[in-house]
Amino acid sequence: MSYPPVYESSYFITEQDRGGYQSSKPCGSCRLLCCASSLAKTMDVFSMIKHSIISDEVNPITRYFDIRQHVASCGPEMVWKIFDAIRLEDSKEVSVFFFEKKIADKLHKPRRREIVSEILRREVQLLLKMKHPKILTVIHPLEECHNSLAFATEPVVASLANFLGNYERMPVPVPSHIKDREFLELEIKYGILQITEGLSYLHGTEQIIHRNVCPQSVLVTKTGSWKLAGLGFAEMVVNGKEKISCQPWSTKASKLAQPNLNYIAPEVQTDKKCSMISDIFSLGITVCCIYNNGQPLISAEHNPQTYLKQLEQLTQQFGDVAHKMPLPLVEPVEKMINKDTRYRPTAQLFSLLKYFHDPVVSCLQRLDNLEQLETSQQRAEVYTNLIQVIPDIHKKVLYGHVLPNLVESCLSIDTMFMALPAMLALIDHVSKADYANVILPHFRTILNYPRPMQATVYLLDKLDIILAKSPIDVIKTEMIPLVFNTLDSNSIQAQEAALGCIRLIKEYLDDNIMKSMVLPRAKSLYNKSDNMKMRINALTCIDTVLDSLDKMIILDEVLPFLMDITLGQDAKIVMAVVGIYKHLMSDKKFGLTHNLIATKVMPPLIPQTVNPGLSMEQFSALMEVLRDMLEHIDRKRRDKMKQETVTVPIPHRGLINMSADSQKDSTRNFLSVDDAVHLQKSRTEYSFSSLPILESNKTSSIEHQPVKITIRKVPATPESHPKLSAPKPKSITHNASGGSLDEQTLSPPHPTEIQRRHSLAPPQTSSTPPIISLTSEDTTDKKRRSSAQSLGPFSFSDSDSRRGSRGSVFGSLGISDGPAPQRRASFQALGESMMQLFSGK
Repeated sequence: MSYPPVYESSYFITEQDRGGYQSSKPCGSCRLLCCASSLAKTMDVFSMIKHSIISDEVNPITRYFDIRQHVASCGPEMVWKIFDAIRLEDSKEVSVFFFEKKIADKLHKPRRREIVSEILRREVQLLLKMKHPKILTVIHPLEECHNSLAFATEPVVASLANFLGNYERMPVPVPSHIKDREFLELEIKYGILQITEGLSYLHGTEQIIHRNVCPQSVLVTKTGSWKLAGLGFAEMVVNGKEKISCQPWSTKASKLAQPNLNYIAPEVQTDKKCSMISDIFSLGITVCCIYNNGQPLISAEHNPQTYLKQLEQLTQQFGDVAHKMPLPLVEPVEKMINKDTRYRPTAQLFSLLKYFHDPVVSCLQRLDNLEQLETSQQRAEVYTNLIQVIPDIHKKVLYGHVLPNLVESCLSIDTMFMALPAMLALIDHVSKADYANVILPHFRTILNYPRPMQATVYLLDKLDIILAKSPIDVIKTEMIPLVFNTLDSNSIQAQEAALGCIRLIKEYLDDNIMKSMVLPRAKSLYNKSDNMKMRINALTCIDTVLDSLDKMIILDEVLPFLMDITLGQDAKIVMAVVGIYKHLMSDKKFGLTHNLIATKVMPPLIPQTVNPGLSMEQFSALMEVLRDMLEHIDRKRRDKMKQETVTVPIPHRGLINMSADSQKDSTRNFLSVDDAVHLQKSRTEYSFSSLPILESNKTSSIEHQPVKITIRKVPATPESHPKLSAPKPKSITHNASGGSLDEQTLSPPHPTEIQRRHSLAPPQTSSTPPIISLTSEDTTDKKRRSSAQSLGPFSFSDSDSRRGSRGSVFGSLGISDGPAPQRRASFQALGESMMQLFSGK
């Protein structure tokens, strides 16, 4: 393109342009200015021309999407190239399909090139009209420029043909995730069912015959779903006709403008008729191709004659593939590829096969058809069913198909609350490694997405599941802020849930946060709220933070707060407070002294012992704490009193006067109280000579010497024996065995009455001779008969340390009268004999 030359004299600057310059002749500077202005105008023209040229070369779809790498291909003869892309409006991931028109340039005839483009345009238009989960979803309509056609769909990994080994118009090298892909039986089963459902929708709802069902028309999305596309050859059924006329495959037309010959039904080629049953034949051949490593049963190589020849061998070819199929699928597929259309099942009937009645397949099917459900209750049932089958779903399907669906549902306000339980069930099921690598990136998006408060409450209720799988850095950056932000919300239900989560995140919080942030908020929420659950959660939270608080904080803030609580009749509040006190008593570091327990803690708790609202278990817990408190008070008070009080010695017990050798014996003889009183009341005083103590034999029988007692009666007067006139009162206690007496005088005894108190003999002086003398009458050894009227000598031996037999007063008092049963003397018999003796008769 040539442009006219720019002459210097052609441009003159007027007075206005030059700011008052009057000369009409151009100067040097004016000529330069005129040239610059002319050049700018010329460049604008160049830019407009260039923009018009470039805009015709670049597809307008680039204005809306950021086109990235080439990943796959599909369509007739794989003419559509598939690219990963991002929508500029909202950064949503999509796939962009490009058709380069230069592919059809080799057809030489412009009419044929236009026919191919028209078929592809029609495909996109039909896809836009179809609203079904098993039909490929178009996000952006067709955009066309001089060189290409383009449209955008939901994210796609590749076509089924690519996975089965058709790499035509694929990037080089072929991506490994496509080349090495092996389908699970579950994926194939559900994939076939999805294609069947798509056909059933076209046949039953839209009344459309697809006419090109083959692996090139099936797209596998990034969620693992198999979607039906390739509607460029579809035919509409008019007036309910079962069969319509159609053109068979011909070499006269471009192969780009015709369906895939290897999958065309026989009636199309032979009778030039097609029907919905024709699509069933194509579907059957596609199923065989899946189980035959991507090789169709018919390989016509674009030759109709070859197609007819191989059609005759179809039964034999199917027999070679049938053993690779699941047994329940063999007979139905054999009917689908039958030449006689009467044997072929409809798409709806084929989808009802028992082979597809798998719990996991049914759950996945309902999950994909969620948008078609009318009520929220039906949608909730889908997620409930999903929770039950999650353990049975293979990881590949779980992460590739279920997880993307759950994430999408959790990011929708309408379905978020229904999908969250299934998401948490999935998190609970997977391992920590899978959670961190696969689920966490999606779950972080959910956590940071705006959601209703009810969803937040559910997340907090299930926080233990999330914490068990999350790394520490995620807990600190995501979970802890979630809890504290909820504590500051205006929702009572959310605050309750956040308070309950403090015990879960306690180990990740330092003491300063617990003291400065958690404790004040818990106290404030208790005081502000009248909700019972809120108050219980606040008390539980306070109990949780006790270990992080020092003694002064507890004494200054916690105890006054607890003492101000009005317990009332509510058993749950009472038990929450009791639980805190029990925690405080578990360690002395909390500073709960016995003074505080007695004066502040126990007074409000004691009336709760008669609270009729307490159950047996709650009452037992309350009494246990109160007993612990009383024991603590008892222990502390006794320890303190022992330190402050001087110990008073306890006087020895009264003993019968005996020799020094006998006193060494461990067994002591005590005087009966009745005898002592009887002696004091006697009007006659008797003086006894010293009673000899007989040594006991080492044998079991004891021999005694008879004695002669000489008695002289002496008048008893108060002057001569003042001790007998006024006996002092005594405090009498029995020993542990119930037989001995412990005499404790109210004041220390006088030295002169020590002997009198502990002996039967009256006090003697050196000038007074003994009044009663005991002499032996018979020196012969003679065993003495035991008698109740005989005083008998007291015998002390090694056996005296043993306790007397039951019924003996001496035995009960700790005095042994020997092993012989004949020696069982009692104080009663002693008293009677003494009375006879003292009467002088």
